[in-house]
Amino acid sequence: MISITTIFLFFVYSWGLGYAALHFLKKPESWLERFFLQVGLGLGIFPILSVLLNFVHIPLDWKIFLGLSLLGPLLIIGQKIRTKQFHIPKISFSFKKSELFLLAALVIMLLSLFMYTKGAFSYPYLEDEDPWGHAVGAKYVALEKTAYDPALPGQTKIDQVLSYLDPYPPAYDLLMGVLHQTSLDLPWTLKFFNALIISLGLLFFYLFAKKFLDSAPKALLATFFLASIPAYFSHFIWAHGYVVALFFPAMYALLMIAEDQRWFWVASLIIASIWVTQNIEEPIKLTVMLVLFVVAASIIKKRFHRLESGAIGLGVLLSFLWWGMMIYKYSLRGFIRYFTGNNIVAATESTLDVSVGSSVNSAAQGSIFQKLAGILHSLTSSGGTASRAYSLRDFVIAKNENLINSPIGIGLILSILVVVGLLYLLWHYRSRLVEPQNTALAVSLLWLVYTFWGVNGQTFPISIARGPFRMWLLLAVPVAFIAVEGASLLIQLLKRWKIPSVVVVALLVIGVTATSGYAKYQANTSIWPTSGAFADAAEPFEYAAWFKTLPLNTPVFTYAARDKIVIGLGGESCLWCLEVMEFRKDIIHKDAQQLYQFLKSQGYEYLIINPNMDRKMFTSAFGQNETEKLLPQRYDEIQKSGLFTPVHYSQNKYLMLKVN
Repeated sequence: MISITTIFLFFVYSWGLGYAALHFLKKPESWLERFFLQVGLGLGIFPILSVLLNFVHIPLDWKIFLGLSLLGPLLIIGQKIRTKQFHIPKISFSFKKSELFLLAALVIMLLSLFMYTKGAFSYPYLEDEDPWGHAVGAKYVALEKTAYDPALPGQTKIDQVLSYLDPYPPAYDLLMGVLHQTSLDLPWTLKFFNALIISLGLLFFYLFAKKFLDSAPKALLATFFLASIPAYFSHFIWAHGYVVALFFPAMYALLMIAEDQRWFWVASLIIASIWVTQNIEEPIKLTVMLVLFVVAASIIKKRFHRLESGAIGLGVLLSFLWWGMMIYKYSLRGFIRYFTGNNIVAATESTLDVSVGSSVNSAAQGSIFQKLAGILHSLTSSGGTASRAYSLRDFVIAKNENLINSPIGIGLILSILVVVGLLYLLWHYRSRLVEPQNTALAVSLLWLVYTFWGVNGQTFPISIARGPFRMWLLLAVPVAFIAVEGASLLIQLLKRWKIPSVVVVALLVIGVTATSGYAKYQANTSIWPTSGAFADAAEPFEYAAWFKTLPLNTPVFTYAARDKIVIGLGGESCLWCLEVMEFRKDIIHKDAQQLYQFLKSQGYEYLIINPNMDRKMFTSAFGQNETEKLLPQRYDEIQKSGLFTPVHYSQNKYLMLKVN
């Protein structure tokens, strides 16, 4: 169910925060560029602001965010009215040439949004596994108005119920939860706003690229290339879409520090937001790219960029509003164990066993170095759910069928342009790459080396990035920049044969669309599979159809602990509530009367029993013998008790019952 109100509020939150931040800074003259820049900055400030509110235990309520987002504009406008400086801005629809390029970038963004939403809404469920977890996190924030896990008596371990909250950085689920407070349809909210954020990232990329390359035409072409690359995002619902979108306004802010030092503060806030939006794996990679920019710029311009470096450092430090609390709550050992694995914890503890003040022989020193090397190896592990060694074909040939969460592939024409651009830069510029006017080219080359090496973590002898398959979407950024240089060379060469630039660009657009964009469109608009909890491909469609017959957010209880499916299909279940968690511990030993009384006391209106799901969950929890003995008995009791009325039945698959 589309919520126009929530779409409007999304832009009010973003624009309002960005308006206040941009007011005191050097800004673009174009009102159109200012507006989208304000949206980007506001969306970049929202995560760290929300974490701050959560830290001081202010409820994460949409009305509070609305008030805070409007506070700055109202104070600024009020001050202008008092000083008689306020005038209603004149919005002209006769656009300058530079604004036409921005409008073209806006068209690319809207086409991207169309593609992603078309694909996301081509099936009624959430894909794979992770989006169901984000649905639970968003529901929790929407109802409880906090991003901290509920305090459970005797809790000593990190909670696995809210898999994307506490200690996982909360900003993505937090934003979705706040949006869900005014948009009752959670599946729609997740699908639409995830696609919107990824697509807006293209617009933010254009604004950054225009500043970075000092050329609106090149920035527009780079934006088209990036949007066409299959490896640059699918519509998969996860925090990656948000965190990468923040990289572009962060880079814009760092670039602007050279013109107005006050941009330091905005850059710090957005970098802090990067670190509280997604697991530390991706913020580390993005921060490396930020550092590479600062290092290259410092060397090329022969002066240390202290403010830019300070902004990165302060941003990471500010993120400890979240990370510091997580370390305090779970201990450093528990924190490291959760995020990096037991091997790092063991290596760290063994290393720290050596007393700092003791005399250490060479063998012991070697042991320390070996353990430290082991820690570094773990942090740059080339593993991951989809990581593998990639061939040339994986880069050059874009496939209609692709990975869901982190697609791969560049495409034939773009690959050729990258090779041409790379050779052109290394041959034509050579030593001139370290001249100030060529900083963007040098940085793009550094990013290309870093991300290409990262992607090939299982091909090269040494891996430099954890989870290489997640580096594909970051590789797409320098690929877009280098491909533009290749395209520029072709345009210059063909001019000699009297072929107009517009013809060359048109042919490139057609070629890239045919060899990259079409495959990306096909992959993103096809029917995707979903959770392995379902018995077959038809079952999730049947579940979704039944949930459509219920009012949104109807309380539904699954006999096995699969309540995230309920939440992800638009129902409601408090799977994080202590009473529910305690009842589930021995649910198979509860008779129908006890089950009924519990569901009534908790306000549940429906019960789902699914032999396939239940047997898997109960076998894991209670063992196969006990499950096979008691489960059929409990099913029989429930159906014969008269306490539940069957309302929907699928032969040998599942049964929905109304709690009388």
